[in-house]
Amino acid sequence: MIESSQDLLYIVLALAVLWFTVFLCWLLYQAARVLKNANEVLESLVHKIELITEAVHFIRERVDGVSKHMGLMSGLVSGLLEKLVVKKLSDSLDDRIKKRTSKKKSVDADTEI
Repeated sequence: MIESSQDLLYIVLALAVLWFTVFLCWLLYQAARVLKNANEVLESLVHKIELITEAVHFIRERVDGVSKHMGLMSGLVSGLLEKLVVKKLSDSLDDRIKKRTSKKKSVDADTEI
């Protein structure tokens, strides 16, 4: 089987190439696992960012809706308050005018007597 030292060299070289090939296959497998794990992490990160983006859009829509309604409500409330204040002031003014005219009439009636 082994006739010379060259045959022994070929056997050792064949075993070395075999072990080197096994090592390269193992290294390639580990690199593929690392890339797969990195891909899973990135997918998870993208999913979480999408959830955050959806939440921000949802909150933005709610705030926009509330701000639109608040503008309408503030317009209604300010109009209502303005009407109430104007009505109260006009009623107060009417009462003062009536008092003055009644005082003036009573003073005129007293001067005639």
